Amino acid sequence: MRLHLCMLLMLTGPALAATPQAWNRLDAAARASCQKDIARLTSKAKVDGVLGHVNGIGAGNDSDRYYALILDGRTAGFKSQWLCLYDKRAKQAAAREIEKR
Repeated sequence: MRLHLCMLLMLTGPALAATPQAWNRLDAAARASCQKDIARLTSKAKVDGVLGHVNGIGAGNDSDRYYALILDGRTAGFKSQWLCLYDKRAKQAAAREIEKR
């Protein structure tokens, strides 16, 4: 029985890995949703690029529910950075500006 279970896991493991196209779709969806939330916070913000990504955020069975982006840009001409948490199920983002202290 254990041998069959191990074989099944070995066969299905590679199928569970995300493809480059799936990562690209996730990145595009997250960035668009993050930009929308940033624009809601301040209309004078402009996102220039993505500085970083964080995968596998959540707890327990939801350990991969959220995806985070660190975004770089400008607000009213001044350099800005945002941390954005994207909910992959709800397809919604919550972004906040990173404050330098």
